[in-house]
Amino acid sequence: MLWIATAVLAAILLVVYLDRGRIGIEGESAPATVLVAKQLIPHGTPGSLVVSRSMYASTTIPPQEVEVGAIADPAYLRGRTAATDIFPGQQLTSTDFMSTP
Repeated sequence: MLWIATAVLAAILLVVYLDRGRIGIEGESAPATVLVAKQLIPHGTPGSLVVSRSMYASTTIPPQEVEVGAIADPAYLRGRTAATDIFPGQQLTSTDFMSTP
């Protein structure tokens, strides 16, 4: 009788585990919001200028297209400058900007 109770408990735990895993997978396929350059952002441009002149657009893209270090929050740009030229259509990433001393 104990083995039946153990088997039932194991089955319940397995169903719960698989259901949570499915939720996690669905969450990973949700679209992501990133900032994309609307125009050329030349090397050395202050991030505050990028924000005040709306040199970016907030765009929703599939998660597999999100670049490593992609920026989603314009507030991240404050206190930073463009470390390289950023071209129109390019995602803004953390490596594109450096802290301003």
